[in-house]
Amino acid sequence: MNYIIMDLEWNQALNSSKLVRTPLLLHGEIIQIGAIKTDDKFNLIDKIKINVRPKYYKKMNPHVAQITGITDMQLTAGEMFPQAFRRFKEWCGGEFRFITWGFDDLSMLADNLTLHGLDPSFGSDYINLQLIYNRQVKSEHLQCALSTAAESLKIPLDVQVHDAFNDAFLTYEVCRKLDMVLGIAEYSGYTAAVPQPLFKDAVNDVNDLKKMVSDKRIVELKCPKCGEMLALRQWLFSNAKSCRTIADCTGCKETFLVKLKACAITEHNYTVLRTVFAAGSEEITSYETKLKKREERRKLNAEKKKSEGKDDKNGNV
Repeated sequence: MNYIIMDLEWNQALNSSKLVRTPLLLHGEIIQIGAIKTDDKFNLIDKIKINVRPKYYKKMNPHVAQITGITDMQLTAGEMFPQAFRRFKEWCGGEFRFITWGFDDLSMLADNLTLHGLDPSFGSDYINLQLIYNRQVKSEHLQCALSTAAESLKIPLDVQVHDAFNDAFLTYEVCRKLDMVLGIAEYSGYTAAVPQPLFKDAVNDVNDLKKMVSDKRIVELKCPKCGEMLALRQWLFSNAKSCRTIADCTGCKETFLVKLKACAITEHNYTVLRTVFAAGSEEITSYETKLKKREERRKLNAEKKKSEGKDDKNGNV
């Protein structure tokens, strides 16, 4: 079996009024496909990069243009998605398995296939390299950035990231640093540990991320089992756009894990994805441990500032 190490770039609507909502809510339209083909020992066989001309989001979203460097002129020079996908599918061959960095690429591919009336199950049996990396490198971050992983493995970052081919090749370099034989053998055990969402939706037109967790449209959530309002605990941020908390239901007495992820539409306009999972003892313990560490850091910082304030009053440098 060959492995296809794939990365996608996609454009977004200029604003929420431009979002395609039929036959599905289209959060992104693929504009670039990059991939590396290897044999089962991860020896390089071939590589491909295809620029795709969007059918719906024809103007580059400024935020996407900034991080990818892709221009409106480059968009018009690409192949239409059905043609690009047909060429990519033929290049992949008959027996292969995708490897991607994260869960997003295959979800986006499935959405775009559905959009064009094609089979969305193509390549659905894939490997999320993040899970292998997290297990073997003991990363605390479930959604570690590819560039961060590369730096931790001492892989030179001498190309532009957020280019589909460059990111695919960088993912390939990460593969070469990991024990992929062991990782693939154990992979089904990793995915079994990944919880499936009980509820998922999106809130559009969020303009201030600093107020994300105080926006009633976002934080008022009903229990996915009994419909009662959930009581949310303190939010833990992994970065400015992603956070999580534990939620308790007073109705059915169940406990849930709630995740928020903000996706930029324009510089000051975001769509916030809300996802609710069942929370077992592992998720609750992880949350409580991280919350405790945060409080300890805050206490140390407060004591440090207090000490520095005393030094200033005493005239110490």
